[in-house]
Amino acid sequence: MTKAWMWIGAAAAGLLANAAPAQEQAEAAAQGTLVVANPRLVEGTMELVATGYTFTEGPAWDGARLIFSDIPGNTVYAYTPAEGAPKVLYTPSANANGHTFDLGGHLLNAEHASGALTRWTPEAGRQVVVEAFEGKHLNSPNDVVVRSDGMIFFTDPPYGLGQRTADIAFSGVFALNEVSGRMVLIDEALARPNGLALAPDETVLYVGDTASQSLWAYDIAADGSASGKRLVIDLTAAGQSGNVDGVRVDSAGLVYLTCPGGICVVDPAQGVLLERMAVPKRATNLAWGGSELSELYITAQSDVYRVKTRARGIGSSSRR
Repeated sequence: MTKAWMWIGAAAAGLLANAAPAQEQAEAAAQGTLVVANPRLVEGTMELVATGYTFTEGPAWDGARLIFSDIPGNTVYAYTPAEGAPKVLYTPSANANGHTFDLGGHLLNAEHASGALTRWTPEAGRQVVVEAFEGKHLNSPNDVVVRSDGMIFFTDPPYGLGQRTADIAFSGVFALNEVSGRMVLIDEALARPNGLALAPDETVLYVGDTASQSLWAYDIAADGSASGKRLVIDLTAAGQSGNVDGVRVDSAGLVYLTCPGGICVVDPAQGVLLERMAVPKRATNLAWGGSELSELYITAQSDVYRVKTRARGIGSSSRR
């Protein structure tokens, strides 16, 4: 499979070790590209691991398998690398989108059709975790992550409303304490909040806004409340297909996300785009997987891909 790789950046000298010679860097910068000698995404390793679906989303690694959704197909699948084709985990799925795992290792689902955040287990099936905020039904939960103390963070844009009428007039980013039932509205100003991820120390929440093709950061307190909202980076790229959607982090604190042009790697401290990797089809989401959490699984329309990295992933969407 032919690979198209491009690394983008601006004024990143000193950020990357073993970078190209100064003249080459200057020439690349003038063209809007940055050549990286040792990129985190390993060139030539992308492979197709599953295909034939309608619209794949919600990848999450349970320690041995990749869980992912076919949203229009109303089905959640499990892919075990050594066993070949993915198998149905459960159906119907209420058009589930994003997935993650709670502290007990149980699957959490952001459901479009129901407008609910749910938990699914083989024994008990589907159970509603939350479906309303201040007495109003949620729009269509899109993606979800869990902090190490059990606090749940999720986004709620209107993509999956279908024929339902919105009760909530904004696209929210929420924190939920499941034990107390207390919900915190982190942000109601983003047009289309989508993927989200916590920094390694869990004090910062990153949220991708599809409408503006941008990545945002919030300082998160113990009770889930947020402060210090700030723009990390605008990833708009003229002529490039794809959207800011899924978001993940690695153990070094770098952010990996779908973006115009494929997959982007961002240094959030500097607000710099370090790498951009093309994907054969428009990427929708991504998740760490493999025995060392050093592989990225990428959902992309009808397909699921896997690419090797020189990084190690973290986050509640990946379990070892």
